[in-house]
Amino acid sequence: MILPKEKNVDIVIIDDANAKRPAKYLKLSVMGTLGVLIKAKRQGHICELKPVIREMIDKNIYIFEKVMKICLE
Repeated sequence: MILPKEKNVDIVIIDDANAKRPAKYLKLSVMGTLGVLIKAKRQGHICELKPVIREMIDKNIYIFEKVMKICLE
C-alpha cells in the first residue's frame, strides 16, 4: 500500500475486502478485478464479460453470485 501512495498511482486493483480498507484509508482509488473487466468491456477491449467470468470461476476464483449477476446486467 505504501508504494502506490509514494508513486501517486491513479488506482490500485484489490479484490480482498480486508485489503481495501487500508487502501481507502490511505486515500487510494480502489477497483476490483470485476471492475477492471467491466471497464475493459465498456472500452471495447473485450466483447463479453460472461466467458471471462466463467473462466475465472473454472480456475477456482471465487466470485459472489450476487456480484456476478450485477456485473452481467
